[in-house]
Amino acid sequence: MGKMAVFRRDGVIPIRARILISTLLALACLPGCGSSSGASGGGGSTPTTRLALVTLPSQNGVSTYRVSASGVLTLVAGSPFPAGPSPSALWILPSGNFAYAANQAENDISLLKIDNSTGSLTEIMPRTPVGVNPSSLAMDSGGNFLYVANQASNTISVFSASSSSGSLTAVTGSPFPANPGPQTLLLSPSGDFLFVCNPNIAAVSVYTTSSGALQEVAGSPFTVGHVPVSMAVDSGEHFLYVTNEADGTLSVFSIAASGTLTPISGSPFTIVSAPAALALNTSGNYLYVTNHGAANVSVYALDSVTGVPTQIANSPFTASTTPSFLVLDPSNTFMLEADQTAKTISTLPITASTGALAGIASSVTLPSGPGSVSLTK
Repeated sequence: MGKMAVFRRDGVIPIRARILISTLLALACLPGCGSSSGASGGGGSTPTTRLALVTLPSQNGVSTYRVSASGVLTLVAGSPFPAGPSPSALWILPSGNFAYAANQAENDISLLKIDNSTGSLTEIMPRTPVGVNPSSLAMDSGGNFLYVANQASNTISVFSASSSSGSLTAVTGSPFPANPGPQTLLLSPSGDFLFVCNPNIAAVSVYTTSSGALQEVAGSPFTVGHVPVSMAVDSGEHFLYVTNEADGTLSVFSIAASGTLTPISGSPFTIVSAPAALALNTSGNYLYVTNHGAANVSVYALDSVTGVPTQIANSPFTASTTPSFLVLDPSNTFMLEADQTAKTISTLPITASTGALAGIASSVTLPSGPGSVSLTK
């Protein structure tokens, strides 16, 4: 998927510090985080179904599910597979052979080898140390650099990644200083800019990413609403969308060639109760937002010229009790919506022509609250 991220809540720290986005995500997984751009290799022939990887912080493990074409999840035998202490954010490499998990209780990164034939995961030691409370991961579409938000250290660690082994090497200057409380990371589709949510100061920071090295752009950080928790950017890198959980608003910015952000007319937009994760579909014409305080998901049509969101007919659509984060299928067939409180992952079919959701079609119950969900492609 390669773009959007998916957001995560680890179930241990306070709820507003727990949301992440792939991504994740776009995760998204569309313009955003936590997905891969390939799923072959890693221990056998190409599978007939994709995999969903779900971090379980309180279990110190990661479960894998086979995902059917319609989004039905089937647990892989042996799940959950061991990872580090309290794994939260997760990112799958473009090769689909490896994944990284951020271990919040140990302040390091686990490297997990993915067997795409069986769906099993094997951790490759040793773990890679990072800063205190790693809360979010992001990676460019080529799988060259991994970015880690160290929320309690006020830093961002950056590593070059080996596509063959998954091993990580810190780039010169890492960890880089960040504005207070960096929580959520989002790379632009080109990989030229890194966007960072700073909930403690109600702002979004923007950095250039030359060979992985970070430099803050002029005017950063940029003011948003209270408790920004999730972000999405369109494939053309024209607009950045930010959910402000405490305000119930959506901030929308135009993105200059330099990375500078300018609020569009009407921003911030009042949307829902405690908006959490958000994701754009692959075409970039629909925006999906989980409403953590309202048990539903809102869908907005986006104006490609102005970036203005308009809620579609019949939105919001019924979801689980407290929808925490989501990941979109890259074929725009379904959404996976995770609920930390109910400990579930639900599949909501998508009508591609209208962007509408058809309600919960299926659901799986987890042994504990999920920290993140990522899809192989």
